[in-house]
Amino acid sequence: MFDTVIRNGTIADGTGKPCYSADVGIREGKIAEIGDLGGAEAKNVIDAGGRIVAPGFIDIHSHADFVLPEEKHNEILKPLVMQGITTFIGGNCGFSCCFIPPDRREAILAHLENLNGQSMEKVACWVTPAEYMEHVQKKGMLLNAGILAGHGTLRIAASGLVTRVLTEEEQKRLERCLDECMEMGCFGLSTGLQYFPGLQSDLEELLGCGKVLKKYGGILTSHLRSYSHTLDNALDEIFQVGERTGIAVHISHLYWQPYTKGLTAITKAAIQAGSFLYNRLRIPIPIEKGLEPKIKMIEKKREEGLQITFDMVPTSQGFTELFAFLPPYASEGSKSQALERLKDSAFRKRVLWDIENVEPDWPHRDGATWSFNYLKMTGWNGLRVMAVASDHNRWMEGKTFPEIGKKIGKHPFDVICDLLIEEKGQVMVFHTPTKPDDPFSFRSMWSGFVHPLSMPSTDTILRPVGRPANVFYDCFPRFIEIFVKQKKLLSIEEAIRKCTSLPAATMKIDKRGSLEKGNYADIVVFDLARLGTKATFENPAVYPTGIEHVFVNGEPVVSGGEFIKEALPGMILRPAR
Repeated sequence: MFDTVIRNGTIADGTGKPCYSADVGIREGKIAEIGDLGGAEAKNVIDAGGRIVAPGFIDIHSHADFVLPEEKHNEILKPLVMQGITTFIGGNCGFSCCFIPPDRREAILAHLENLNGQSMEKVACWVTPAEYMEHVQKKGMLLNAGILAGHGTLRIAASGLVTRVLTEEEQKRLERCLDECMEMGCFGLSTGLQYFPGLQSDLEELLGCGKVLKKYGGILTSHLRSYSHTLDNALDEIFQVGERTGIAVHISHLYWQPYTKGLTAITKAAIQAGSFLYNRLRIPIPIEKGLEPKIKMIEKKREEGLQITFDMVPTSQGFTELFAFLPPYASEGSKSQALERLKDSAFRKRVLWDIENVEPDWPHRDGATWSFNYLKMTGWNGLRVMAVASDHNRWMEGKTFPEIGKKIGKHPFDVICDLLIEEKGQVMVFHTPTKPDDPFSFRSMWSGFVHPLSMPSTDTILRPVGRPANVFYDCFPRFIEIFVKQKKLLSIEEAIRKCTSLPAATMKIDKRGSLEKGNYADIVVFDLARLGTKATFENPAVYPTGIEHVFVNGEPVVSGGEFIKEALPGMILRPAR
């Protein structure tokens, strides 16, 4: 007797092998049999005729670990399972909420609020990763989660809010913190080298962390210092950590922002002109050629023996905290100190001058330079408000800072400073060099999405308020719709491999990511013909079509396209070592 039998499906097993017809039998949370189960008895039978039966999608880059402690986390994370995700990896970009030592609690919680957009003071009842994992597992989880230790969080735990290279003793404390996290079940370490305090680190600091990871077979995932004209430097930094310590490395949300040093106005004009020619006149400008040399760098390192992979988000707009677009010195000290400085007119004048005049450079610590001066590259129209904490400023969500400034009579930079002060730093923004949902900007990423070392990710920052990104609702169906159905650049087998067994192998997740007897029954059933996305930047909270059934550890969380609200079958995962 099976708990569930999925009959007559087309099996895309996650390995990349050709699809085949078979039934899948589920018993006690695992795949008990794959084959002809026509005579088998089952408590629940699903006819998957004409449907794809695949492993549940694994989202390798998420921030949903912030949400798991929330009382109604399943309602907030509903968009993940509704698109077929059964497992996510949290703690990315250097932000990890699983380690909050009492002596640094206030500073770490303030640091996390910059990305999370709301206080965790009431729900953060743990100190160590082991306590965090036990807490969220005990209260129940909608889907599976693996956790990374966050470099930024650990750096604050080791040294406080310093804006300099660590001392020898601070470095030792940082490595001890990481060792503790790895011992307790973290998959590896994430960095957020664009953000304070990660941007204050140097190569030696990262190498020290790499040596700890080597001890446990852990991975380093990196939000790089730059994704523009210094991207080569940023990639090389991570290559060196991997090569010199012998660990696997993973590049987070890889993309390329065109920029020519000293030719800011010309670069901006060229990007806008390219978007117009591509979208209006249908001239096939091969902008994807810009990313290809970076991918060849990754390929070369892989050929030389470095364990390296990368993920990409299938959208033309990114999203992150607003503070990340100010010069590094603007984040110095506590959040309250940083916000207080923004009230000073002389300080504002200095920051504005640096944004408008200082060239992005490498290394980032020299003078007022930093490696990713995004606003200089794109101008003030490059950012749009994604989410704020208060209802008072909710009307700004979705608008650019020049649009807001025009309405209230302020310069865009003053809008940014005043909004950060009013919202106590809790402001999330979209960033794009052209416009949201721009096919031209998205085309720049094509060569990465079809590369065998890449996998899609959501970069999920789901919150109860604010405007979500549409990929939070439809990332994986969007990826398949575009590259399998529309562009025909990938087979369905290869696309499913990228969504399942590749991230599982990258993170050393055991018995998941492929449909095999004995593996956990994380399964998605979808109609490829109907699989599609309707979410847009303007109307993002729309579920995809075609996702019919989703199982997490053998229990349905989506049935007949409907969310099962009371289902909490998820598990905290630990790496196979």
